[in-house]
Amino acid sequence: MNVRLRDIAHARAGDKGNLNTVSVIAREPRWYPVLCEALTTERVRGALADRMRGPLTVHRLDAVHTLVLVFARAPEDTVTTSLHLDTHGKTLATVLLGAEVPLLP
Repeated sequence: MNVRLRDIAHARAGDKGNLNTVSVIAREPRWYPVLCEALTTERVRGALADRMRGPLTVHRLDAVHTLVLVFARAPEDTVTTSLHLDTHGKTLATVLLGAEVPLLP
C-alpha cells in the first residue's frame, strides 16, 4: 500500500544560492522507519529531477525522527536567477511531499 509522503510527514526547507536543504519530519515516531526506507536517492531524485544537480546527501537525525536532504540546483537556478515560477526551496519540499511512498508491511 502506498501513501502520499505528506500524510506521514511534514517538511521544512531552505536555500542559499543554489544549495537546498529539505528536512522531512515524521508526523509520528512510527513513521520514521518508513521515511528512512522510502526516501532513497533514486526516489528523491525522481521527484525533483528537473531541479537537482549533483549529489544528494541524506543526514539521519534519529532522535527527532527527521531526514535532512542536502542537494544543489543548477548554478543558474538560484532564488534570484531562476526562470522557474517559484524559486524557493520550500516549493521543492512541497513537491517532494506529494510523492507516493510504500508503507512497510
